[in-house]
Amino acid sequence: MTELEVLLENWDRFRSVTLQFLDVLTDDDLNWRPEPDAFSCGQQLLHIAQTEAYCFRGLFDGEWDKGVLRFPEPIPSVAELRRYFTEVRDTSSQRLESLTEADLAALHPGPNASADYPLRWWLWFVLEHEIHHKAQLAVYLRQMGKVAPFFANPLPLGERPDIQAREELNGA
Repeated sequence: MTELEVLLENWDRFRSVTLQFLDVLTDDDLNWRPEPDAFSCGQQLLHIAQTEAYCFRGLFDGEWDKGVLRFPEPIPSVAELRRYFTEVRDTSSQRLESLTEADLAALHPGPNASADYPLRWWLWFVLEHEIHHKAQLAVYLRQMGKVAPFFANPLPLGERPDIQAREELNGA
């Protein structure tokens, strides 16, 4: 596989898992937060999609508009979040599908970045950012008494080979 193919495979796989959080959470759950100054569940999810939209507009159109990152009031419903994720990913996928391996090495400036970074760095940043916030959501769900989707693959909801292995090892 080429570097671009590896990136795209991870891009789609991890987004599939992120979308499964929308299958676990209700509209009421979207307002839950572990403490007053933490993002709510809905804000965590919205922030993932907003950051992708923000970075892609900046990288491909030169528009680093921080207004894209502002949370609306109220936070969108589960259905509205799902539509927004689809809209953002459709735009991002069109951009990604147009790339070549050589494009990954092109340097791109970014806001608040200490240097220009290759496009590959930025794309992995967006993916790693999603993983980071998805992990926070997994902790939230555990605190809410819910089972988070499996982190690595979009398995059927509730199917968690990592939890099963831990139980088989008596919690070790």
